[in-house]
Amino acid sequence: MRNLLSLALCLPLAACVIGSNDPGSTTGDDTGSDGSNTPPDPAITGLITTSATWSGTVRIGIANNTPTRIEQGVTITVAPGTDIQFANGAGLEIRGTLKVQGTSASKVQLHAASGSYFGGLTVVGAPTAGTLELSYAVMKGGAIQTSAGSTSTVTDTKMFGASGDLLIMNGGTVNMTYSQIGADPADGADSTHCNIHTGGNANTINITRSNIVGVPYGLMLYGGQNAILTNNNWYNNSTADVDTQPGVSGDVSGSWFDGAAPVAGTGATLTKNNLAAAKLADAGVRP
Repeated sequence: MRNLLSLALCLPLAACVIGSNDPGSTTGDDTGSDGSNTPPDPAITGLITTSATWSGTVRIGIANNTPTRIEQGVTITVAPGTDIQFANGAGLEIRGTLKVQGTSASKVQLHAASGSYFGGLTVVGAPTAGTLELSYAVMKGGAIQTSAGSTSTVTDTKMFGASGDLLIMNGGTVNMTYSQIGADPADGADSTHCNIHTGGNANTINITRSNIVGVPYGLMLYGGQNAILTNNNWYNNSTADVDTQPGVSGDVSGSWFDGAAPVAGTGATLTKNNLAAAKLADAGVRP
């Protein structure tokens, strides 16, 4: 009996993790597809109610047509080098905080697990005041949608390949620096229709030192006042770099355009001071 008790005390305790974390809401069982006892990689679905750090490979799923959601007051931190894979149709709704903290040498990847697209990131505003922070990330195949009361901060991040528009502002605050919306030639054709689309008037947008590139419309400025869009590179946008609707205003001063500078439509205002004569070398994702 004494020997059996000693053996039991020496056994390690098991932990349930995804990467190096417990996401708080997962699916999956203990039997692998080959009938063994090796568990499959679980996908995170449903409500995420516990703050955690994600690392390694993280899979986001969808259950009963219900979006996976970071609840209010919950913070999910994503470690450098994490690979976030979204199942078909899956996205992530942010009512709390998502902090994606890649580094120059170890970027965070967000993409569809298979196919070209996923459900994107939805940053919910009032009354929850969702917060998104992207730093040194690469996001392919999903959109970011914001609403009034939300805050999104994007730094040193590349985003491209959405199925429609990519950054869709229905309100809220977006601050973007040293980033790129749009694909490089090595990425292949970009399916995005419009890199940035603003609607309504509850928008605060500040995009600087970034590349807006390679789609039919770089920006559809269809809502908002005093959009700050200074010191950016705008190029290879086949229909228009900036398209406007009446009542909007924006400032593209200090920017470089590979063609003629944009002209505001009737009832809209664009400030275009000190436009750059050559492509800005200090715009886009920093090494």
